[in-house]
Amino acid sequence: MPDVEPATRGMLHVPALLLVGEEEGDLDRTAQAYRAIRRQIIDLTLPPGSSFSEASLARQWRISKTPVREALARLRRDGLVDALPRAGYVVSPITLQDTDDLCALRTVLSVEAAATAARRGVEAPALERLGALAKVPFALAAGEVGLEESLRAAIEFEAVIADSSGNSRLGKAIVDVLDELERVLRMAALIAPEAASPPGELEAVHERLRARDPDGARAAMRRRCERVHHDVLRVLATSVSVSRAPIEMPAP
Repeated sequence: MPDVEPATRGMLHVPALLLVGEEEGDLDRTAQAYRAIRRQIIDLTLPPGSSFSEASLARQWRISKTPVREALARLRRDGLVDALPRAGYVVSPITLQDTDDLCALRTVLSVEAAATAARRGVEAPALERLGALAKVPFALAAGEVGLEESLRAAIEFEAVIADSSGNSRLGKAIVDVLDELERVLRMAALIAPEAASPPGELEAVHERLRARDPDGARAAMRRRCERVHHDVLRVLATSVSVSRAPIEMPAP
């Protein structure tokens, strides 16, 4: 079974999933509250549409309301929570339109990162890591790892490529998108657990990076992103909440 433990050392921008279990001693109370609440939203502990108050979160984390309030302000800017007048907060919904936009943005960013990384060359340790991560879908198909390990590997795979692009702003943008996409992927997995990345998809990207082939890396990453885009929208569209939603008259 491939090693699927994330290797975050040296990466400028790290997806939230790969920070689970990391020490937080160097973070202030607001940053700790932000990371904890954001994690609960992303991993669906706080599911879309759930409501809560500053006081309830402060009690849960045994901290004062001030860092919770500041953390929630950041999460509102992230688009993950909405404030309710005199009634606390609600976790933002997952919608088909927003998912479509998110996946389209992920395609633009990750495709460019793959091409840029291939052009400049991926350092040997990162290339070796990508090779190990590319084997995880095969291990999943063989029943050697579970969906959680597969998700971690897929997110780390794209984060390593983003970091290898050499463009810090591009890397940060991709990691931000991956964090939001994780929530969507977890929801899709709850609806259709059998859906998974086909073996060979990550390996195709890895091979083009190893060959320092920008056009090939761009094409392989685009195929992957567009496949995920299509599959996620298809799965979400089968949700009972979508099928029971009222159909409105089109705008004139």
